[in-house]
Amino acid sequence: DPFADNILVNGETGDLSAFIDMEDVCVGPLLFDLTCCAIGCCFSDSEDPDAQKLDMQFFGALLEGYCTNRKLPLFEQEHFIAFMKLTLLCNCCWRFVKFNVQSKRDEVPEEARNSYLELQRRIEYLDNPEAVEKITQVLKKYCP
Repeated sequence: DPFADNILVNGETGDLSAFIDMEDVCVGPLLFDLTCCAIGCCFSDSEDPDAQKLDMQFFGALLEGYCTNRKLPLFEQEHFIAFMKLTLLCNCCWRFVKFNVQSKRDEVPEEARNSYLELQRRIEYLDNPEAVEKITQVLKKYCP
């Protein structure tokens, strides 16, 4: 999964060196991987777990780099936010099952048990019309 904590960066140049944690690699829509990267790398860090917000500068940089090598077809642009929600839901469910169902409660820190809530809040953020409009504008700018 292309989340920020699964990316190695060259310390001198800042260039992407590698992706790690390839346990879930599979064949599927390219849009799934791109939106998974967006939901895993482009949300702002915040002390307030309820303040989930997509960092439009990071999001724009991701799209600019991606669309330099592969244009996003109109179909993918139109379904981008739905795929963001899908990838969030998949990861949200994975975290819930991994840390609340498959593991013994006393062996898992509370932070891990509740980590699915961060992704749930991101799904809720994507229902905000203002957020949808900003995402749409960034998509139009970098993926015309």
